[in-house]
Amino acid sequence: MSVPKTVKGQYFDVAVFVGSGDTVPTILCGLTTRNLTHQFNTNDEFLRDCQDPSGVPFRVVNVTGEQFDISGTGLFNRDQADLLRNLGGKSKKYRFIMGEDAEDAVDGGYYEGNFVCSNTQYGAADGSNVTIQLTFVSDGQVLWYPAAPQIVLDPLSVTPTTATQGASWSGTVAGKTAGSTLTATSSDSTALTVTNNTITGTFSAAGNKTITIVETLATAPNSPKTTKFGLNVKAS
Repeated sequence: MSVPKTVKGQYFDVAVFVGSGDTVPTILCGLTTRNLTHQFNTNDEFLRDCQDPSGVPFRVVNVTGEQFDISGTGLFNRDQADLLRNLGGKSKKYRFIMGEDAEDAVDGGYYEGNFVCSNTQYGAADGSNVTIQLTFVSDGQVLWYPAAPQIVLDPLSVTPTTATQGASWSGTVAGKTAGSTLTATSSDSTALTVTNNTITGTFSAAGNKTITIVETLATAPNSPKTTKFGLNVKAS
């Protein structure tokens, strides 16, 4: 039995190099569909068999050019409003990322080259979030670059989720990605220390606390990733 090897759409992204000296592109966040079209432009000619003047001429194809087009639709991200307004009509380097999970790597990489944002549309309907549609047309050669698959930060969990007032609590974090860093804070401002995948702290007051963990890994597209969990501190 043979079935196609599939990948979730959220592993594909559109990113732009905002400044001419940027080495890391900025992902256009909020897009829920991302499309790339690779087109070869052609024109047709028809040739006749010289030895058969009554025969039907047959078509031959002349390839006249190559072009790429990127389009994206989704939610209008106000955090990037100024960036989005300043993309129109300008030739900038873009990257169309065709990523995949590092835990199931088959083929990954990205197309990269200069594009011009040729069309921006906003959609605003009562009772719904504002949407945006973007269209980019290639401006020069676009190349494919194989790349390592994306390392995506996984959901985290912590055990135990109970502590005792005035006693040192130690929680073990499961799901941490190798190479990432963790920070942790408590809703009651209790100082927490993170060492590898262990969080420690001593709570002076009993009650329910909210612990917020932030995992950061520069190469992960969903970094920083925030996880919250409830911690019950029992009275001593």
